[in-house]
Amino acid sequence: MKGKVVSLEYKKGSYIPAFHKDSHRNERQHIFIDTDHGRIEVIQIAGTITRRIVSYVKEGDIMVKGQRIGMIRFGSRVDVTIPDNFNIECKKGDRVYAGLTTIARLKQKE
Repeated sequence: MKGKVVSLEYKKGSYIPAFHKDSHRNERQHIFIDTDHGRIEVIQIAGTITRRIVSYVKEGDIMVKGQRIGMIRFGSRVDVTIPDNFNIECKKGDRVYAGLTTIARLKQKE
């Protein structure tokens, strides 16, 4: 979705498996993007092997639909928080592909 990167917050941490319940203590990068439909938060979480998050964006960048924002590998995780006026298109366990998979669509006005 098109928007402006308003802030990045890096948090140092441990490297337990990203799917584990305690992964909230892992190294992570928070990216906050303001869009015409509300704020989106993307959290890149490093896993056991990766131990490195690479961000392709910086504060002030204008994002476009499908643009890649960074890279992490090998069992890492990305959490996305979107505004309430969207329907989630994917479900737990789905494979999503950067720049290809639609994860949410704007709800139709009634």
